[in-house]
Amino acid sequence: MTARLSTKLWIDAHLRICFAADMPAFVVAKGDAERGGILLKINRFKDGVLLLEQSLDFDGNRIWRRLGPKDGLAEADADTTIAKKRQFDTDLWVIEVEDMASHYEPDAPISEF
Repeated sequence: MTARLSTKLWIDAHLRICFAADMPAFVVAKGDAERGGILLKINRFKDGVLLLEQSLDFDGNRIWRRLGPKDGLAEADADTTIAKKRQFDTDLWVIEVEDMASHYEPDAPISEF
């Protein structure tokens, strides 16, 4: 069995990385501290909102799965999607990153499937 980084530890580190890159980031909803899933709401304001959900590929590597179109969603649509996901999975963490310059790069590849 492979050791796994706790969700809370990953989130704490990610928030610091975002703030250091001049992208404010906030916990919108808390989930399970050890094994909760993560959903990133990348708010690019005029360029729309990207939703990325942490997942694993077929080989067990961490990836981000895009929820919605590649060019982003309206914020109201993104919030509706988040609410539906949280109803289904109460252990899900939601992190919002304010990316006014559209420079956010996730720490794992984004799956196109």
